[in-house]
Amino acid sequence: MTHQSLLVALLMTSSTAFADSVVLKSFFDPTAGPNFYEVNFPPELGGGTVFMPIVGGSFELETNAEEKTAKLLNWHQEITPIEIFGKSTGDITVTLHQAQEATGTFNPSDNQFEVTGTFLITFDDSELREFGFASPIALEGTEKGSIYGAGSIGTVRMFLEGGGSVAGSPFTYTCRTSAKFEYKLDDLHAQPGDVNHDRNIDLSDGIAILGGLFLGSSMACPNAAEVNSDTLLDLSDAIFLLNFLFQGGSALPSAPVPCPAQD
Repeated sequence: MTHQSLLVALLMTSSTAFADSVVLKSFFDPTAGPNFYEVNFPPELGGGTVFMPIVGGSFELETNAEEKTAKLLNWHQEITPIEIFGKSTGDITVTLHQAQEATGTFNPSDNQFEVTGTFLITFDDSELREFGFASPIALEGTEKGSIYGAGSIGTVRMFLEGGGSVAGSPFTYTCRTSAKFEYKLDDLHAQPGDVNHDRNIDLSDGIAILGGLFLGSSMACPNAAEVNSDTLLDLSDAIFLLNFLFQGGSALPSAPVPCPAQD
């Protein structure tokens, strides 16, 4: 997916919490983590489970740290066509039901939110209407998520679950989504974990820590290597970062750190 520049006012009030009230716009991105729906149909609808990969889209989330509230302002997901009863849905979109508010809670201490709302799944029903699949279908659901990171890189990881009804029969679904957001960060700062200062956090940053510790290699931003918040730069930082990247470990610190000027 091609990412657009993100225009979002994110003001940091502490190392772990966002400003009192902000609107965060993020883009669904398969490279950020899981992005799919899992829909479970009852026997009268053929039974079985259908997986629906999310390939694009974005959402806007408003959080208020002082009031500890969260609200979804917009939601748009793009899903590849699937087949139901041998018939294609064509391109699928999931949007927020704008006539109903999607509100909930926000915990600024760990940047976690929970929002309940109604979503609409829209598709080409010309081949599926005879089976009772008429577009759009309303989905009731509760979104639980966590906001990670700061600086020029950030990730929102969410779990959505709920249900709906089609052809008079109820169904349930879950959705695991991952999205990326960005905002401006000057060249003399980096997000913790971005050791090679390339505006991304990946395996190469773990390698950069190990190279600096054991091979004498230079690190573009040494301050970004101290990720486990014990004030020491050692092997445990590389392990902490790799655990975060590949094992779902604890989130990295969120406050940007200073980096030396590059020649």
